[in-house]
Amino acid sequence: MHDLVKAGKTAALSTTYERGTFTSFVPYVLDAQGRPVILVSEISVHTDNLDKNPSCSLMVSKVNEESVYESQRLTLIGQMKPVPEKEIEEVKKAYLKRHPDSEILFQLADFHLYRLEIEKVYYVGGFASAEWVELKDYQKGFEQ
Repeated sequence: MHDLVKAGKTAALSTTYERGTFTSFVPYVLDAQGRPVILVSEISVHTDNLDKNPSCSLMVSKVNEESVYESQRLTLIGQMKPVPEKEIEEVKKAYLKRHPDSEILFQLADFHLYRLEIEKVYYVGGFASAEWVELKDYQKGFEQ
């Protein structure tokens, strides 16, 4: 589970949209506690959705080409909120290290860092291997 989320660079972000959900493809980086951080534009649908309702889920997956049913996936559920001003420079460094091609986006005034405050974790290791993971067990994988 931890290797999956640490190795991943992109995820599917599901937000609330009107009476349903809206799913976006987003690059992410993990902070020191394993919380995903994304860079979003003010004009994106998912940013508007998050500003109205920060509840969301983020799914990281690794497709098993031999058997898609054996593919690993991890869904993190929680509240996606702007990174506090005092943490932006540190988080920005980590984001740029993982996604150097995003440097130009940081020069645009409408791009901002958001972080998922995780409330629930669901892991599927493959066919018939699924479980809710205690948040403390997820966080243990990121202790220094």
